[in-house]
Amino acid sequence: MTARSLTVAIPALNEEKNIAMAVQSVLNAAATVPDLAVEIIVIDDGSTDRTAEIAGQLARLHPNVRLLRNPENIGLGASIRRAITEARAERFLFIPGDNDIPTVTLDLLFRNAYLADLVMVFFLNDETRGRMRYFISTLFRMIYTSFFDLYLIYVNGPAVYPLARLRELKLHSTRFSIVAEINVKLLRQGLTYVELPSNRQVGLEGSTSASLKSLIETARVFLQLFADVYVREPSRFNKRPTRINHEQPLHLRHE
Repeated sequence: MTARSLTVAIPALNEEKNIAMAVQSVLNAAATVPDLAVEIIVIDDGSTDRTAEIAGQLARLHPNVRLLRNPENIGLGASIRRAITEARAERFLFIPGDNDIPTVTLDLLFRNAYLADLVMVFFLNDETRGRMRYFISTLFRMIYTSFFDLYLIYVNGPAVYPLARLRELKLHSTRFSIVAEINVKLLRQGLTYVELPSNRQVGLEGSTSASLKSLIETARVFLQLFADVYVREPSRFNKRPTRINHEQPLHLRHE
């Protein structure tokens, strides 16, 4: 791939209603940034519906779309780790297969993919999530930013990462905690970051509650992450990240 390149990984489990729209959203955003070569990897995580079939059709239609199939469900974290090993670009982004990330957010990330080591997004319209989701998200952010001394607006949002640095990480997460784990481990190595404002997708079907498995995973990964940062490898994760500030409208930035 070219020097300016991005892999977008889309893990999907039983997303036959949404996977085509998710891929199309990435294709639409990529078309607006012609100087960025974008490859798309759909990881079918043991779906029992037509997700793999639909993704395979898209891969045959678009040369920059690939399908990876897990023979059984191995979880979001393991699927992302597989995508990291398979990616061919210089930068890496993963988004859910339920088309939860709007095209405008993808466009923002693509246009600014090289603005910092980590190009992160925070959402302005949190009122769309409801009181309980907002409370849990705020509590999660406060715990992570306080314990790991990181001044972030949002810990769990989509982000563009340097692929080479991702491949150096030993990741424990099997579920969605992989986002926070990656962010903490990269930022605590002193990388640069920028946070871009956007809005959540609204009007989509989906779960709004946290499962017991997710809560157990969150607690387990936090303890393992705390041990990695402060006990196992403190000399590796003892640096402060540098925030990159922007002075012009981000949707106009191309460099």
